[in-house]
Amino acid sequence: MIKRFFPAFSILILLAFILSGCATNKAATKERALALRNLGASLVREGNVRSGLENLLKAAELDPIDSDTQYELARAYSELGEYELSLNHFDKALALRPKFPQAWNNKGTVHLRLRQWDQAIDCFQKAVEDILYRTPHFAYNNLGLAYHIKGQYQKAIESYKKALKFSPGYSPARVNLGLTLERIDRWEDAMDAYKTAIAFDSTYPPAHFYLGRLSLNLNKKTEAAQELLETIRLDPKGRLAQEAKNLINTMK
Repeated sequence: MIKRFFPAFSILILLAFILSGCATNKAATKERALALRNLGASLVREGNVRSGLENLLKAAELDPIDSDTQYELARAYSELGEYELSLNHFDKALALRPKFPQAWNNKGTVHLRLRQWDQAIDCFQKAVEDILYRTPHFAYNNLGLAYHIKGQYQKAIESYKKALKFSPGYSPARVNLGLTLERIDRWEDAMDAYKTAIAFDSTYPPAHFYLGRLSLNLNKKTEAAQELLETIRLDPKGRLAQEAKNLINTMK
């Protein structure tokens, strides 16, 4: 009887070893994919985008259904200006994980670059609708930008205020609020927005530049010169520094 059942028992043992080996190989493959993804994402963030992309593509070959890998691929392609490829990988990431607010937000920024305002707004709204999104001020600020570009200034203002509710010290939203207030001739409110941005972060050049420019437009030349010079001091090689120099020249 023992001999009669031994072959079947041996097959079960062999099968168990095979399955164990498959599981080990699968785990090793996912671990390798994770390492490549992390390396690729790190390289992209450091500015070495093409090397990062190479590692991310290898990660995707090993684990094509990892939503984070698809997300990082989308970001890398966006950095390279390959916006259609970027959108394709954002779509893959979101198909794998619909509740992925960072992906919705970053997909929206690609639509902004493509001047696809309504698609961008839809993405940003999906991002902020996720109650678990830890940094909704980013998406609310982007939503404000899209509304501002469309000329829907009141909606833009509301979006920036929501961003600032979540993060009062988020300078980009504070400055963007000021720019939108300028567009509807609310000069004093705009100045308050820029000054508050400086109060939260005195090292943020755009706040000084736009306060200086608005002060000049309101013929407050002393304050304008002070803020424009501060813009140059904080970021001497930046675009705003050059614009600040040009404005100062008009005051002479």
